[in-house]
Amino acid sequence: MSIILYDRSFISNLYEACLQSESTPLVALGEELLKADDVSAISLWSEHAQVQGALTRVAYQQKGKQDQLAVEDQKIAMRSQESQEPINGAVTLPTRKAAYYWSTPLAGKRGDYYFNVWCSRRLREEEHDALKLLAPHVVRLADIVLSSDIFSVQRVNRELEATQFIQKQLMPQIDGLDVGFLAYRTLPVHELGGDYLDILRNPDGTLGLTVADAMGHGMPAAFVMLMARTIFRLITTVTTTPSEVLAELNNHFISQLGHVDTFVTQFYGRFDAARGRLTYANAGHNPPVHFQRKTGEATFLPGRGVALGGRPNSEYTQLEVELAQGDILVIYSDGLREARGADHSQFGLEGIAQTLLKYREYNADGICDGLIRNVMRHGEGQSDDISFIVIKR
Repeated sequence: MSIILYDRSFISNLYEACLQSESTPLVALGEELLKADDVSAISLWSEHAQVQGALTRVAYQQKGKQDQLAVEDQKIAMRSQESQEPINGAVTLPTRKAAYYWSTPLAGKRGDYYFNVWCSRRLREEEHDALKLLAPHVVRLADIVLSSDIFSVQRVNRELEATQFIQKQLMPQIDGLDVGFLAYRTLPVHELGGDYLDILRNPDGTLGLTVADAMGHGMPAAFVMLMARTIFRLITTVTTTPSEVLAELNNHFISQLGHVDTFVTQFYGRFDAARGRLTYANAGHNPPVHFQRKTGEATFLPGRGVALGGRPNSEYTQLEVELAQGDILVIYSDGLREARGADHSQFGLEGIAQTLLKYREYNADGICDGLIRNVMRHGEGQSDDISFIVIKR
């Protein structure tokens, strides 16, 4: 297709492709414009909303890999901004090939725009005319897209997906830890979770195990947990005992997040797999459940201090528990224990204990699956984030 065919029919198709795009309307706009045979790249720049004189690239599409062209594209946009009239010419790329451009400033409802078109050959006069007719439609589409609530929602959804991906990437990787006795699950109730779960390999060979829960759900809780994770990871590089880690974490939390009206509960322990010994402290979190194979009974671990962010300079009691062969320990967030059924009864210690009794011959991974299966059968739908770590000695 020739640039000259940027006619009424093409413009109609351009509107349709752009406005019917489910996620990336400006990308669709660029793809349509690149259908002209000799067009190698297009871009649309706008005046920066907060920095006077600065430009922001709203859209950029090119054929093939042309890294230097993107750099030259910005220079041409700045020249167009300076001249405030259509310009055209050529630049020589590092490949010694010439790239020919046409650029024009345009006034839109959201501010001033600068529309660049790049070709592999020099543009003819009739092609300049075709681009002049096309340019106002490009700006009109940009105004529609950037002003539309529909596309704002799509943008927010993409940002949520990106944040969700980051959260998943921050989940502990246990494949290389040689810890078949340990497994975990995390199920956020919304796109983003307010639970934090981590597993650390310490220099002395012990494993650092933590489960934390921020007040609330969704984006605010997820933000708090990302901050808490960062602080926790820094503290555990220099502080070893669980009671000291939680005490320092509490003070850091108050000093750095004190302006946020929230708090975090957290359990942290160091597990010596060879001895089956867990040294731990608890900052207002749900007490882990210890299933003893010998008796078939499940009990809560003792000890429960103040939640993080609750009181400055709080002290946390450090305790120990030894797991015998076949014993199971579950460290969990309240979404597991407090899941409610149709009769409003909680899954509770009874539900956890019955599951551990039923799946006591399974490995840690199988027990995790059993807990998820039973808590989902108990409830009428998930109402809170669910996270837990299972140790099967």
